Amino acid sequence: MLTIPEAARLLAVPESWLRERVRLRRVPHRRLGKHVRFTARDLEEIVERAAQREVAPRRFGR
Repeated sequence: MLTIPEAARLLAVPESWLRERVRLRRVPHRRLGKHVRFTARDLEEIVERAAQREVAPRRFGR
C-alpha cells in the first residue's frame, strides 16, 4: 500500500492534486485510521478514469 507522496510520484501528479481528490472523495483510496493509502488497483482505476475522460469526443452544436 502506498502513501499519498508515493502514489503521486507514480501517477506523475502533484501531491496537492491527489490530496484534494482524496478530500473530495473523487479517487479510490483506503483509510487506515487517519492515514490514507492506495493499492495498486486504486492507482489503476485512477488512471482508467482519467483516460476515459480524455477519450470522450467533444460535441459542438451548429
